[in-house]
Amino acid sequence: MKYVHVASKPKAGLIDYDHAIMAENKLALYSIIDGMRQYNFNTHTLNAALESIKDYTAHYVRPVNGRIYVDSGGYSIIQGAVHPTAVPRFVQCYNTMLRLTPGAFDKVFSLDIPWSQGFPEMNTRQKIMQFNDYALSTARDILLNDPVALERFSFVWHFKMPAQYDIWKALYEKYEFNRIIRHRAIGGMVALRGITGIRFSPFIGMAYRCLLDYLDAGRFDQDFTLHFLGMYLPYDRFEMAILDRLFDRYLEGEAQAVTTYDSINPLQSTREGKDIPLFEFTGTGLSVHDNLVDAPVATLEQVYGDPDLVGFVQKEIARRRDGRRLKNADSFGALNIHSHREVNRFFEYVVAAHGLAEVFFREWSLTKINGLFTSVLAALGKANPVLFKDNLRASIMRNVAITYEFHRWFVDDRSRAGLERLIQDNIRKIGFPGDLA
Repeated sequence: MKYVHVASKPKAGLIDYDHAIMAENKLALYSIIDGMRQYNFNTHTLNAALESIKDYTAHYVRPVNGRIYVDSGGYSIIQGAVHPTAVPRFVQCYNTMLRLTPGAFDKVFSLDIPWSQGFPEMNTRQKIMQFNDYALSTARDILLNDPVALERFSFVWHFKMPAQYDIWKALYEKYEFNRIIRHRAIGGMVALRGITGIRFSPFIGMAYRCLLDYLDAGRFDQDFTLHFLGMYLPYDRFEMAILDRLFDRYLEGEAQAVTTYDSINPLQSTREGKDIPLFEFTGTGLSVHDNLVDAPVATLEQVYGDPDLVGFVQKEIARRRDGRRLKNADSFGALNIHSHREVNRFFEYVVAAHGLAEVFFREWSLTKINGLFTSVLAALGKANPVLFKDNLRASIMRNVAITYEFHRWFVDDRSRAGLERLIQDNIRKIGFPGDLA
């Protein structure tokens, strides 16, 4: 799994940390939303946002041989910043971006309109179907005639409500996207845990659906790529590490599973002045510093690179220790992103070293699988109590049970009907409070 940094235009006059972030991370997500939140948004306001993306790509992404993904900006529709009568214009602006010349960006996510917080009258099956039919059908027309746009396009699934999933499934089949697309993504997870209170990874079933779609498409000259939008919780990332190894086994060397995810959280959380631990992967373990401000000089040099930038961050550390306000609220963002990625490396090591994916192939009994996970997680809880707290271990165990169901389906059944039953059951477990009328 690879983390994708959620980037934005650096503020003029402030210390610039994006060079440091991109030098280590290599992947960025940039939204067109700044060109689409105006009341009278149009291609002119969109072009300003696109110029920012091009500038960011030229200055931060290409110099480190990185890749940049573009978000559709559809979240502004969800928030209610776009009146229902303006949605077709929004779609047209998105399609303008979709046609951009090669090199402007590397991947773009489909425009999804799953829900509106600001205009409840939009939240009917008929209207959500109508809006997304228009968005996806017009995008499809572009994809069929533009090989560059097709190679960059990633279809985003929504699934948290039964009607929502039914709409996406119907449109996916109506326009034969599985025959067309190269990349897949899973959306709708931002704030989902806060709304529903669930403590398991809601995306497991949809990940298996995306894998089955990839296998049915039979395009094994390209890797299986899957992106998770708006995800950052540790138990989600632990599950991703398991799925990566399971999917690689399923693919049997024909292709590789390449998973990515994005979140603003590693950067945003450092702006709040909280005590955030610093994790570093040692190769076989995880070292922990109680706070980001306790980072060793060697780590600061590794993360920030430039000596002047390291010196500025050290002054910011002194300010934070003294209880003073930082000169730049993003000063510790690069450091926390580094810590976040180090935890991912440790998760991947743990899954590999303890055979936490292979056990699903070796054992048919969920009880025996649970036994291995319980033993490993207990040891991790003792060795790494700051990270492997009771709630994390409990969520991982919930995910084991869900993963077991889908794994057994994949090995023993692999029918569409069986998969649909499991996905519908998983949607009921999510229990999103509401549905489309």
